[in-house]
Amino acid sequence: MELRAEPYTLRMRPDIQESEQPLRSHLNINWCSGVLFNVLAFKNMANNVEYDAVIWNYEGILFIEYKNSLSMYKSMKGKTAQQKKGYAKNVARAFGFSHYKFIIVVNGLEERAEKGTSEVIPLEEMSDFVPAFESAIEELDYVNKLLGKYNREDNPIEPERELIIKELAVLKDKIEQVNR
Repeated sequence: MELRAEPYTLRMRPDIQESEQPLRSHLNINWCSGVLFNVLAFKNMANNVEYDAVIWNYEGILFIEYKNSLSMYKSMKGKTAQQKKGYAKNVARAFGFSHYKFIIVVNGLEERAEKGTSEVIPLEEMSDFVPAFESAIEELDYVNKLLGKYNREDNPIEPERELIIKELAVLKDKIEQVNR
């Protein structure tokens, strides 16, 4: 099965890893509308990234990286986690989700942690886990930041021509990057 939203394609890997069974048995799917396991995500049919599970509902989409042991988790680099999270954000946008979440689930982990900028969750917590989604639309986040900055009652900011032009140029660059 393949799902496409240019420039991304999601393809399911046909084999089921025995080591991933604990993740499947601990997942809380009561909140979701759909689940895919062993998902390969491609950009222009190259540079694939694998997610062990992708779960979604009307609010957003959750990407899960599963590590079956603490040693596998510890050997994962923070940069790799950050790249997978960034890729997940881009896939979420391409498929029309305005919110997303990327997490790493670890069998044997005792308490929550962070790897790079990604949330790390013990496997045992997954039976009750409901994601707190993050925005997948960076441009809208930036506009909201600007609105908050210029709209605040306490300590108001007087708009200066140069500052506004600079901030609009940043927003323009963000929009152009997405549409390349």
